[in-house]
Amino acid sequence: MEKALAYTISALIVGFGVWIFVAGLGSSSPALWTVVGLVPIAIGLISAFGPS
Repeated sequence: MEKALAYTISALIVGFGVWIFVAGLGSSSPALWTVVGLVPIAIGLISAFGPS
């Protein structure tokens, strides 16, 4: 149960990053928002598949 919760939280963090990334593509400064969106994506992937 704990692992499922941990993976769910990681997936939500990655999903939030993807949402920022996609929303940022239509903004006035897409390069900035692309970088901002990649940060939570990286954090979510590291938390899901990194060392435990």
